[in-house]
Amino acid sequence: MLSLFSEGIFTPHTLLDERVIDVLSAATQRCSGTVRPSDILYSAIDSGDQAVLSGLALALTEGARPQHLLESIAAYNPRSPDGGDFDFDGRRERFAPETLAALDGFATEFARDPDRLRPVCLELLVARVLDHPDAGDRRFLRILDATAAARTLRDQVRVTTEPPPPLLDDAGRLRSEEFSADAWAVLEQSAERAGELGYDRLLPPHCFLALLGETEGLTERLVRLQIPPQLGLAKVAELLGGAFRLSQHGKETPPLHRDGLGEPTLDLLRRARRAATVWGAEQVDTPHLLDALLEDPPPRLASVFRTDPLRVDLARMRELLAQSVRETRTSGPREIAFRLPADSPPAEDLTWLARTQGIPAARHLERYFDTLGRALHRTSDNHVLITGPAGVGTTTLVRELARRAAAGELPFLRRKRLLRVDCRDVPDTDSGAKLARIIAHVAGRTDLVVCLDGLGALLRGPHGTDHVQALRSALKERRIHLIGILSGQEYDDLLAADHALRELTTRIDMTEPDRATARDMVRQAADALEAEFGTEVADRVVDRAVVLSGDYILAQRMPLAAVKVLRRACEDLDYRRTQLGDTRTVVDTDDVVRVIAEMSGVPAGQIAGTGDDGIDYEQALGGSVFGQRDALEVVANELRRIKAGVAGASGGPASVMLFAGLTGTGKTELAKTVAGFYSSSKRLQTYPMENFSEAHSVAGIIGSPPGYIGFERGGRLINELNADPYCVFLLDEAEKAHAEVWRPFLNLFDEGWIIDQRGVKAHGDRAIFILTTNAGQEIIALMSREGRPEEEIVARVKEALLQVGKGAHGGPVFSPEFLARIRRIIVFRPLDLDAMTGICRKLVERQRAFWRDKREKELIVPEALILHAARQGHLRNERSGGKEGGRIVAKILSDLIESPVLLEQQRRKDEFRRCARIELDFRPEGAGADGRGPRTDVRFVAADDSTAPATDSATSIDTDTSIDTGTGTGTGTDGAGHG
Repeated sequence: MLSLFSEGIFTPHTLLDERVIDVLSAATQRCSGTVRPSDILYSAIDSGDQAVLSGLALALTEGARPQHLLESIAAYNPRSPDGGDFDFDGRRERFAPETLAALDGFATEFARDPDRLRPVCLELLVARVLDHPDAGDRRFLRILDATAAARTLRDQVRVTTEPPPPLLDDAGRLRSEEFSADAWAVLEQSAERAGELGYDRLLPPHCFLALLGETEGLTERLVRLQIPPQLGLAKVAELLGGAFRLSQHGKETPPLHRDGLGEPTLDLLRRARRAATVWGAEQVDTPHLLDALLEDPPPRLASVFRTDPLRVDLARMRELLAQSVRETRTSGPREIAFRLPADSPPAEDLTWLARTQGIPAARHLERYFDTLGRALHRTSDNHVLITGPAGVGTTTLVRELARRAAAGELPFLRRKRLLRVDCRDVPDTDSGAKLARIIAHVAGRTDLVVCLDGLGALLRGPHGTDHVQALRSALKERRIHLIGILSGQEYDDLLAADHALRELTTRIDMTEPDRATARDMVRQAADALEAEFGTEVADRVVDRAVVLSGDYILAQRMPLAAVKVLRRACEDLDYRRTQLGDTRTVVDTDDVVRVIAEMSGVPAGQIAGTGDDGIDYEQALGGSVFGQRDALEVVANELRRIKAGVAGASGGPASVMLFAGLTGTGKTELAKTVAGFYSSSKRLQTYPMENFSEAHSVAGIIGSPPGYIGFERGGRLINELNADPYCVFLLDEAEKAHAEVWRPFLNLFDEGWIIDQRGVKAHGDRAIFILTTNAGQEIIALMSREGRPEEEIVARVKEALLQVGKGAHGGPVFSPEFLARIRRIIVFRPLDLDAMTGICRKLVERQRAFWRDKREKELIVPEALILHAARQGHLRNERSGGKEGGRIVAKILSDLIESPVLLEQQRRKDEFRRCARIELDFRPEGAGADGRGPRTDVRFVAADDSTAPATDSATSIDTDTSIDTGTGTGTGTDGAGHG
C-alpha cells in the first residue's frame, strides 16, 4: 500500500509527479510549525495550475477570484516568518489531523491505479484537502463552496481518466449530439471562416473568430471588457483575420469530418468536452469552447492579443469566463429549435417542443415501441418505416417517441433531436428537389432523427418516376437517420420490391385500434380539449363520438375520426359562448350528432336515432330514395362490409355496383347519397359514359398518350383517385360507352389499381364505383309486374347486358370478364304510388326550404295538393310504361305550386313584398274555370295579418295537370327517387 510517510517521515517524491511534489514541498515551507489543509490549498492556488484554478473558480461566490482565496488564507494562516529557512523535519506530528486525514485518503485512492491517476493526482489531492477543512478554513473561507469545489475537481479526475465517448462516429463525422445548438452553429461558422481564409482544415483560431462573431455572445462581452474603447469588435475581427489569412482566394468550406478537422481542433474539442463535464453540462456549449481555447491558446492567437493595439490578458479573460459561467451554470444552454431552410416543407422540432411546451403522453402504443426502440438503437441499418392508414396514430407514435426521449425514458435518444417534416402535400414536380434539399441540410448531423411524414409523396416523381434510389443512397451513406411515415399501399408500390432498401430499414405496420382502445385514446384527447376550451366532455359523449363517427364517417380511421368530431363540437360550443352569449359549458350528444351530420351529410334526426349497437344503414339511405327497398338493403350490406374492414380482402375496390332500372327510379340519387355518406369530399364524381362512345375516348379516363395535348395532365380517374382515395364514382349510362373504354377498368376492378399514360399509379381499393344502366329496363318492368323474385330479375338483366352493343362495335360493350368483376347488380323497380308520394313530399319540402332560406317567406302547401301530384305522377308513369320515373313529379309540382305563385308575384308585387307567408289552397279536378283542371288559390299573408280571414287578396289559378305543360323552375328537377 502506498504511503506518503516512510518510517514516519514525509516522503512526497514517491508519487513521481512534479506538480504534487512541488505543491506539497511549498506547503511544508509556508507552514508555521504544523501543515494545515489551507497550506496545501494555498500552495496549489499559488502554483498557477489551470486545472485547479478552473475547478475552484466555479465554486466561488459572485465576484470572488482565486486571488481572494490566497489573501484570505494569508490573513488567518500566515506563512512561516522563517520562510525558506524553516527546518521542517517531516514527522507526522508536524501535520494537523485534518491534513493527515486528507493525505492518507489521497494515498489510498491513488494507490488503486497510480498510472491512470498520476496525470490528475494534483486535482485529486486538492479535492481530498477540501473534504477535510479545519476550523479556520470553515470560518474564513466562506467565499468558497468547498463541497462544490471538491466535486468539480473529482469530475475533472473522472473525465480525464475514464475513456470519453468518441468525438467522431465510425464514418468520421463529428458527433453533433455532443454539442448544443449554439456550439454547433459556432463550429459550422468556424468551418466557413476557415474556407474564407484559405484553409482546407478547421483550426482553433477559426473557432475563436466564430465565437467572436456571435451576436451579443459571451466572447464578445469578455473581449469588450479589455480592448481599448476606441477599438470596435469589427477591428478586432479584422486584426485576427489578417493574422491568420493564408490566401485572398477562399477555399471550399472544410467538412465537420475527420478530413476537415485538424488535430489541434480535435484536442480543443476534447478539452471543451472535459470542461462541459466538469461544469455539469450534458453537452458542449460555447463557453466550454472558449474555455478550451483560453486553457491552451494557439501561440499566434495569444501573440496578437498580447501586443498592441489589443493588449488583452487571456488569463484574466478566463477568470471572467469562469465567473460568468458560475453565475449562469444552472440555466444550461439555450433550447433552440432546429429549422429547415425556408423553401422546405413545413417542419417541427419535436424534441424542442417536448422540452419547452410539453407533449401529452399517448396511450396504447406500447406494442410498437419495443420494435421501434430496437431498430433506432442499432449502429447500422437503423432506419424505420411506419406504415398505416391516416388516422390510426402514425404521427402520434413519433410524437410519443420524442416525449419519451426528452424525458430520459430512452437513454440512447437523450441527446438526439427528432425533427418531423410534413411532406404530405409536396407535388411530384417538386419532390426530388425537396428531398435532396432536406438530405443536404441534415447531412453531417449525427444528433438528428428526421421523420418524413408523407414519405410516399416525397418519393413520387413526375410521369411515374420515383426517387427511391436517391433515398437509398442517402441511407447507405448515413447522410440521414430516417423515420418514414407512409401508407401500406405506398410501401408496396415504392419500396417493397427494393431488397437493398428493405435491408436498411425496419417496417412497423400500425393498424386501426379496436373500439374499446379507441374509446380510451379519445377520452385522453377529450381531456386535452376540456383544458383547451374550458368545457366538459362526459364519458357518454366520448362513447357516442366513437360509435357514431365509426359508423358514419367511413373515410377516416379511429381514433382520429372521433377526435375531429369532438374538437369541432368544442369549437362550436366555444363560438356560441364567446360570440352569442351561450352560458352552456358542457358538450352533449346533440353537439356530436350535429357535427357528424355536417361531416357525413346524413340528417341529424337519423343519426340521433342510432343505438349503441350501430347504424341502421337502410334508414340512413332511405331518407332520399323511395320505393326501392331491395336496392337499399343491398347497398346497406355493402356499406356494412366496408365498415367491417373486409372490403379490401379481395384486392379490388371497396365495392363495384351496377344499378339497373328504368329512368327516374332513384339510381343517381342513391349514388349521391352514398357519396355524401362515404367520400372524403362528399362529392359524387360523375362520368357520363355517353361521352366515351369512341375507342380513343379512353384518353378521358387514363390521359392522352405521349406527344399529344394534355399528356402532362394525366388521367382524370387517376388524378381523382389520388386526390381522394375514398371517392365515389358514378359511371352513368354505362351501356353507351365503347367496349375499349372498359379495358383499363378490368385491372382496376380486379387488383384495385390503375396506371395512366404518364405511368402514374393510383389505388382504388378504398373507392366505390357505381355503374348505372337502362339496359334491360323492359325486362325489369315486365318481371316486376309479374312479381318475379330479385335473383331471377338480376339473372335476366345480366343476360341483357351481355347483348348490349353487339353489332355496333363488332362485339358487346360488356365482356363476361368485366361483368364478373362487378360485385352487385342491383335492380331498381318501377315506382308505385307510395314511392311517388314520398318523392312529392321531399320536393315540396325542398321548395319550402328555398322560400324560407332565400326569400324569407313561409310556403304553406296543403296535403291535398301533395296527394294529387303523387297520383298524377304515378298515373303518367304507368301510361309511359315506367319511362317517366320520379322526374315527372317535379314537372307536376311546378305547375301546381311554382307557376301560380310566380304569376301572382308579378300581378300583386306590393302584397308579395310585404307578406311573410304564402298560403296555397288546392281544389281537385273539376274546380277550374273551364271545369277541367285543378285550381290553386294563392294568398299572401303579411306578418301582422296571420289570423285574418281570406279576402280578395287570394286569387284562383286554374292549373291543368292532365297534360305535361312545362318543366320545374327554381327548385331543380332531379328529385328524390329518380336518377
